[in-house]
Order: sequence, then structure tokens, then C-alpha cells
Amino acid sequence: MNNKSCKKARVAPGPASDMHPADVKCALEKAGWSLRQLSKKHNLSPSAFAKALVTRVPRLQKIIADELGINPWDIWPSRYDAQNNPIKFKRGRKPKNYSTESRHQGQGAAS
Repeated sequence: MNNKSCKKARVAPGPASDMHPADVKCALEKAGWSLRQLSKKHNLSPSAFAKALVTRVPRLQKIIADELGINPWDIWPSRYDAQNNPIKFKRGRKPKNYSTESRHQGQGAAS
């Protein structure tokens, strides 16, 4: 990937707007890291950090944030509460604001 094409890492406007995963990845690349390199450094599977970009993995989110020199709640505000503690969900439970509407958009109704 050409680092010149990466824009400055930014947080989209709004209190609960997370950085886009591509922006986080680009910021890591600007800092000299690939997701694979981070995985090797921390003896994790190659896909571990890719998962942390799109789902809640507080330990890995902290590692990513540390490499970028910022706090994880600045990257993923929707994943942290007002006291900057990770928000935890029980397995199998959906967050209250979860909507299946967008997941089924464009699919015809089954008859």
C-alpha cells in the first residue's frame, strides 16, 4: 500500500463515531506497523488485529492505540463508557441499539 495515499487519521464527527478500520490501519502503516507485524510481535494469529478493528477486543485495541500514541476510547468511543472502561456484552446478546434492518436490506422477503 502506498503510504502517500493514506489520509491523516481522524475521528469522524459525533460523540459515538469510531475511526473507520481503514483509517486505523493506515495510521498504523504510517507509524511503521502492519497488522501482521503486530500479530507476530505479540505472538498472535495473523488475523487477530484485523478482528480488533471491527469488533470489541479491548486488549488488542489498547495495543493498537499504544502504537498510535492515543487512547483506545479516542479511536473507538462506541466501545467505551463515560469512565473510559470497555463496554462488555454477554455472548449471544445484541446491544440495545442493534438493528437487523441494514443486514437484510435489499433481500427479498421469503414466501
